[in-house]
Amino acid sequence: MRRAAPWLVTGLGLLLVVAGAVVFAVAGGGGQVVYEGSYEPLSSSAYSSTTDLASDDAVVWTRAHLAGPGLAGAGAVLLAAVGGRRGSAASS
Repeated sequence: MRRAAPWLVTGLGLLLVVAGAVVFAVAGGGGQVVYEGSYEPLSSSAYSSTTDLASDDAVVWTRAHLAGPGLAGAGAVLLAAVGGRRGSAASS
């Protein structure tokens, strides 16, 4: 069991990294919020104001967008732990 544990932890780490990437990629297909109204000031207004907000490539973050990097980060921590353990065992 002692020799199998690092391989199991490495496999779990890789699985978490891949799962995090997949969850983040799938979460990108969410809906967009579109407003069809008008913010144009009244024509009898005493001032003139313009605002141009362009956010065509913006990402609306959802829970899945946060879970993806969380899973990948947990997998990276496991991989770093196994790598550190192997590195310290090789140097002694």
